[in-house]
Amino acid sequence: MAFGSALGDLGMVQQMLADSEIDIEASRALILRTAWELDTGSAAASQLTSVSKTFVAEAVNRVVDRAVQICGALGISAADAPPARLFREVRPFRIYDGPSETHRFAITRRAVRPYRQSRTGVADG
Repeated sequence: MAFGSALGDLGMVQQMLADSEIDIEASRALILRTAWELDTGSAAASQLTSVSKTFVAEAVNRVVDRAVQICGALGISAADAPPARLFREVRPFRIYDGPSETHRFAITRRAVRPYRQSRTGVADG
């Protein structure tokens, strides 16, 4: 409860919850597609793996950050509160398998490779 209303009835909280739902569903869809590409041995699997690792790690961080915001000071100051614990635990997800910047570099390199080849006739390594 805040300002005499349930948190879920407050407009800004509703927006944060909706944004978190969008991040969660987009992450699920991306993970499912990536798993399918890996299972089928698709050439797109390496690109989607990098995209998934980057998007999902950052989405998890956004969802937890919103949860902390919704809970206010209690969300970060109460060490046993779930948002505070999650806040401490999610940051490493953005660096476990390489930082997001490294994945972005690989994503871009793969994305522009076909255009470079068609423009120059030379494969980009």
